[in-house]
Amino acid sequence: MEALCSRPLFLSSKQETPFFLKHQHPIMRILFTAAVLTLCSFLSQAQDSKIKPNKYPSLLWEITGKGLSKPSYLFGTMHVSNKMVFHLSDSFYTGIRNADVVALETNPESWQEDMSKYETSGYGGYSGRMGQPSDYLTINSLKFASYEKLIEARLHSNPSIINSFLYRSYEHGSDFEEDTYLDLYIFQVGKKWGKKLCGVENFDESMKLMKEAYADAAKDKSVKRRSFDYDEDFSTARLQEAYRTGNLDLLDTINQLNSYSAAFDEKFLYKRNEIQANNIDSILRTGSTLFVGVGAAHLPGYRGVIEMLRRMGYTLRPIKMVERDSRHKEDVEKLRVPVSFVKQASPDGLFSVSTPGKLYSFLPEGSVVGQQQYADMANGSYYMVTRIQTNAAFWGHNADAVYRKIDSVLYENIPGKILSK
Repeated sequence: MEALCSRPLFLSSKQETPFFLKHQHPIMRILFTAAVLTLCSFLSQAQDSKIKPNKYPSLLWEITGKGLSKPSYLFGTMHVSNKMVFHLSDSFYTGIRNADVVALETNPESWQEDMSKYETSGYGGYSGRMGQPSDYLTINSLKFASYEKLIEARLHSNPSIINSFLYRSYEHGSDFEEDTYLDLYIFQVGKKWGKKLCGVENFDESMKLMKEAYADAAKDKSVKRRSFDYDEDFSTARLQEAYRTGNLDLLDTINQLNSYSAAFDEKFLYKRNEIQANNIDSILRTGSTLFVGVGAAHLPGYRGVIEMLRRMGYTLRPIKMVERDSRHKEDVEKLRVPVSFVKQASPDGLFSVSTPGKLYSFLPEGSVVGQQQYADMANGSYYMVTRIQTNAAFWGHNADAVYRKIDSVLYENIPGKILSK
């Protein structure tokens, strides 16, 4: 097509007339020339459409209008710790710095309390006897495991619930990840800068919608079946590239193509978009300036948060984020949120420990070991108490012998330098 359009349409006396035009009626020559001109015009229009600017060209949006005295900001996140989502420019940090309130989908400060109300089987990261009936005997049922090995195993453990709360880091990609994931990072920046924190969704309501979404999808008779001929244009890598470049139009297209159930999307995406937009509106009506981060998939489209806020009367303008790391990132990482330690005792009173918050247990009933932890969401650290029954008397060990064995296990299995014991 391009070669055809690049040739001259009018032949000079020195140019030979193509054979297929030599023997055509003059009218046919005119029609052919007109067809070529039309084709070139069509191609020109097609090329113009390719460079047409995207409707949603950024992850960061300024919210003004409707009587707001200062701008607020809407940001599309990705719930991962991959380095590619941390190309954060000065405008990102300026938005948080100028806000009175920093919000995410739900408030991380209440996650542990909220999560403790739900079934936690599998979150603790220990699967030794999970799901096994308590009256089921095996050849090992009456054996006592070496308590040194139990201690060693627990020192090496990385509870998956803690990883979910704080890091979302995975061994295969740990060299290419940040210390936390983007949502929690926004929370931490807001907390370190003294902002009020909140969520634009209610945890219980979101859990209810999620359950309903899966139930509706199971009953959906029009569920899409994806072809095994995988289209690289809509792969995970393409999705990441769309996010990296702030191309919400492409991201929306990919998400729609990958959607398998309209019934699922109705609850899991669109209903939540509505809830988020209404709660953003409620916060803005108080006169507070807001920086809110929600999953990028919630932003674009007629039923996305951007258009919903526009229909409410707000003006939303994309802010281009330059692809360079802001100097603010290192400054934020140096800050630490002060914590106050409070002594807590075990239910049976056999031990007490001081932690900055309530200890939670996410191990299922009947686990071999007892484990409680508290995640310091603002500072990205956690406190864990593991309780192991030594059965020392059966091994003929007195208290001093147990202390010596524990000391040896700690020395050999704690990475880095032990500061205190």
